[in-house]
Amino acid sequence: MTDQPAGRPPAGPAIGAPPPFTERRTAARRVEDQLAWRETALLARSLDILVADLAAEARLASILDLLAETVGASRAAVLSVGGERRVAVAAGDGEDPAEALDLASWLDARAPGSRAERAASGPAAVTIARAAGARPAGAREADHHYAWVEIPSSGRVVLGFDLASPAAVEDVAGRLPRQLARHAAVALALVSDQIAGEHVVAELQARDRERERYVSTVAHDLRTPLTGLAGYLELIADGQVDDPAIRSEFLARSRDIVATMSDLVADLLEMSRIEAGNLLLELEPFSIADVSRRVIDTLRPIGLKRQIELRTDLPPRIRAAVGDRRRVGQILTNLIGNALKFTPEGGTCEIAGWFDGRVALIAVRDDGAGIAVEDRPRIFERFFRLAGHARITGTGLGLPIAQELARAMAGDLDVASVPDSGSSFVLALPGPADVEPGVLRASLEAALIAEEIRLEEAAVIRAMHAAHRAAGEAAGEDVDGTRPG
Repeated sequence: MTDQPAGRPPAGPAIGAPPPFTERRTAARRVEDQLAWRETALLARSLDILVADLAAEARLASILDLLAETVGASRAAVLSVGGERRVAVAAGDGEDPAEALDLASWLDARAPGSRAERAASGPAAVTIARAAGARPAGAREADHHYAWVEIPSSGRVVLGFDLASPAAVEDVAGRLPRQLARHAAVALALVSDQIAGEHVVAELQARDRERERYVSTVAHDLRTPLTGLAGYLELIADGQVDDPAIRSEFLARSRDIVATMSDLVADLLEMSRIEAGNLLLELEPFSIADVSRRVIDTLRPIGLKRQIELRTDLPPRIRAAVGDRRRVGQILTNLIGNALKFTPEGGTCEIAGWFDGRVALIAVRDDGAGIAVEDRPRIFERFFRLAGHARITGTGLGLPIAQELARAMAGDLDVASVPDSGSSFVLALPGPADVEPGVLRASLEAALIAEEIRLEEAAVIRAMHAAHRAAGEAAGEDVDGTRPG
């Protein structure tokens, strides 16, 4: 055996032997394959949702739920920024929409975008998308931690998620496959546009139905008194009424019919001016006390005739609100006139005024029958009349006009009521200083709550007095507690 010569390289593998094995399918590669397979599966599920025979809103909710499930969130929302800002958020049937609205508001406030863009577009229009079936299990969490992910190359689409922990927020973008995110963003934008179009069509259809009902109601309200008026005049013109007293009565009724029709035409013209934006307002500071007392003095004879006490609780004359003095008087005249109509004889009506910071508040209170909860929003609809009020004169336009006038003056009008205790209509107007709409509405809501509490307390006191009176009568006593004789 001889030694190998120095400097000669070692012998290579034998001829025909396989080359050395190199591991190329590393763990990282396997992870990439798993992610690609996961993206494909999720994309297939999203395509199944898009082609499903579902309403656009249900498809949108299903895609949002799929995205939430993908990143382990309890809820997902999408913000699209195009010609207008729109937010859609998923919620299950029967689920409280408050939490969904919280996520939508957060996404609209925190998502990318300059202040100039936000000011130009205003708050986003929010759509709560309801899924066709039940939402995924575990959709409601005790804690809420929000995160947003902007989708590149998607036409300004931002996704928002409601997560259970801060740790989940930090890694939310990593759990959302990019390919799925891009496809889902396009699908969400398309479905959101479709929903917006459906909402526009539904709104136009609702306006057409409202217009048809409006014309039909106006025609009925004009035809009915005209028929009565024609009947009275024909009887008189044909000489069929010989008794002078009856003729005078028929003429007086005809005059009342003409006055009613004149009021209806005036209200219709007023509503038309409001809708057309042709309402001329002279906004300036005015004394709440002066306008309120002037209205009370005008209507006091009606109160005296019906034995209804008119009370006032007004601030000093120097305290001023901002509005059109004549229009504010018109609103208060309508409210107090209604209170006098619906308050029983011997009852009480009151007009009170006060200030909540920069907001002026005027309440018109009565102790009538009150308004049921389900009827309160409807009393501000055109021509709506409460059950049992058909015989009480009115056009059904007074309250809608009053509310529209209040809003045209940057104020608002709403009602608090307790059945069998009374109602309180509260008018809110800006004070001498500028007031943001949200601040004014918050003051009005607080006033309505206080008025409802006052009405409930009055109902309890009235019930206690009635029980005391009944007990006294049962014991043979007079109402004041003394025995007869």
